Amino acid sequence: MKYDNQQITEELFPNFSSFDRAINYPYFAPNYSFSFHKGKFVKGICDDLAKRIPVLSVGSNRSPYQLKRKFSFNQDICVTPAILKDSDIVYAASLSAYGSMPATQWPSKGTEVDLNVLWLNEEQLEIMHLSEALGVAYSFVKLKSDTVKIKEFKYEKQIYGYISIAGVFPFYDNKPKRLSKINAKNVTLKSSSEKKALLSLINCLGIEENKLSEWIDKVINNKAYRISIHEKLKLKALKPKNPNWEIVKKSIRGNLII
Repeated sequence: MKYDNQQITEELFPNFSSFDRAINYPYFAPNYSFSFHKGKFVKGICDDLAKRIPVLSVGSNRSPYQLKRKFSFNQDICVTPAILKDSDIVYAASLSAYGSMPATQWPSKGTEVDLNVLWLNEEQLEIMHLSEALGVAYSFVKLKSDTVKIKEFKYEKQIYGYISIAGVFPFYDNKPKRLSKINAKNVTLKSSSEKKALLSLINCLGIEENKLSEWIDKVINNKAYRISIHEKLKLKALKPKNPNWEIVKKSIRGNLII
């Protein structure tokens, strides 16, 4: 599909309200390689990937919209389409600083998910660690060999990712649900939109459904309340029995976004 510049702006970089930002997670992601290069969004790769660290994007980090918020166009970054094998992408037992229930990886034999890999330099990886609240919300991990395939070229070195520390949110049947906006095949789990997932979460917490927008405002604006929800969700979370990853011990400097 061909886009003119105006269509690219509207689809890839929408002007969301705070409520729309929360319920439209994980946002649109193109199925082609792209870069932020010299202050612009560019189709294709504009840097030497051999000098960069590959990190699998499982949620909003797939999206140019979110990457622009995290890095701005002033950072040159590269993204390539990828397939995640033997896992699915499900809702974590957690809340983002902007009111969404975020994504995490969950083992699922035979499932293949359309994702992408973000190629970062060392400085950008530190920015990503802070934005993922490393050590509080997510762990940085080495993904199991052969579980990620870069679509456009052969790559056999280590690929990294982020996994929810709390675990996975258990829906009414005490099972994970996958994100309906993320394409996959050979799925075994039921799916849900972000809005329905949030409604399930507030129902679990005993909050009235017609108060979703007000509750999201409170989550965004009241950090202490948001953290208290995190602690409640940890107690309910599901943990994978046979994870396809290994946690990397990593210390960072700076202010976490939680």
